[in-house]
Amino acid sequence: MKRTFKIIGICLLILIIISVGSIFLSPRPVTWFLKKSFAGGIEVEAADYGIAKQKTSMDTDIEYSTKYKSSTFDLIKYKGDLKYVPTIFWIHGGAFVAGDKNDVRKYATYIASHGYNVVNINYPLAPSVAYPIPLQQIDQAYRFIKKNAGKYGLDLNNIYIAGDSAGAQLTAQFVSIQMNKNYSNTAKIGQSVDPNTIRGAILLCGPYDLKEVQTHASSTLMKFVFKRVGWAYFGKYNWEDEKMTKESSLLRNVPERFVSTFITDGNTGSFESQGKKFATLLEKRTGVKQVFYSKSEGKLGHEYQFQMNTKAAQNTFNELLNFLNGTKVSQIQP
Repeated sequence: MKRTFKIIGICLLILIIISVGSIFLSPRPVTWFLKKSFAGGIEVEAADYGIAKQKTSMDTDIEYSTKYKSSTFDLIKYKGDLKYVPTIFWIHGGAFVAGDKNDVRKYATYIASHGYNVVNINYPLAPSVAYPIPLQQIDQAYRFIKKNAGKYGLDLNNIYIAGDSAGAQLTAQFVSIQMNKNYSNTAKIGQSVDPNTIRGAILLCGPYDLKEVQTHASSTLMKFVFKRVGWAYFGKYNWEDEKMTKESSLLRNVPERFVSTFITDGNTGSFESQGKKFATLLEKRTGVKQVFYSKSEGKLGHEYQFQMNTKAAQNTFNELLNFLNGTKVSQIQP
């Protein structure tokens, strides 16, 4: 009996060692935890969401590529009587390793109810894939929509690219690729979107330099987590000084040309300093609408804008609508 307990104890010890060791030998334990933590998102619907929903229709899980299981999108369309309805492509967040289009579905619906069609995109996540595959799949999604624009009744001469958290970084990089041929060549991703059709970029709570996020993390634990997020996304343990890491940075690889931009972030536990820095850089190139809040106005966390039961989120949404209404064109351009 003692021998049996001894064997069981040794086996448990080995399992513990393997479990602890795996955290240091692979990014997967941390990314698994993040996937579980982020599941379901943090959306809180607006008080009049039910009315907004009635103004829209939704087709879900439309496949834009067969290469990856997650290559699907939802199409949320405005049902009102407008001659021209701009199209917004939305890229969800989740630290590149988690998240889902379902997490932003209500927010996207709320936007659509004000006279927009929203293509809400899923894309493959790290560590199952590595950079730049998520960007390539976003490109694939656009190409699919472009090929089928008539079928879905979408205006692609009047579009916005939008994203939250990691999706904001992907949005900024994708737009930069479309606007700058040299950057497109460097990133080895083709220009599928006519720059003249992009009315604006919407960037919500995004990190724009992942090495800087890692370097200036607020605690040892967060450094540990961001280290493994980068490891998962770039596919290398020492990812911080890789060429592709610099290539992905919008702060170290500032786009020469960009589009009108709406940018916001929370003031606690998010990427506010990077958002402000990127906004300042963009102001030298294009029009920028910044929405940031001082801590005296209240503590606002990462992705605060999705909690539509708060005054700050409601104000940001109204500012976003003003931005959209001020940058869209009233008719399809030739």
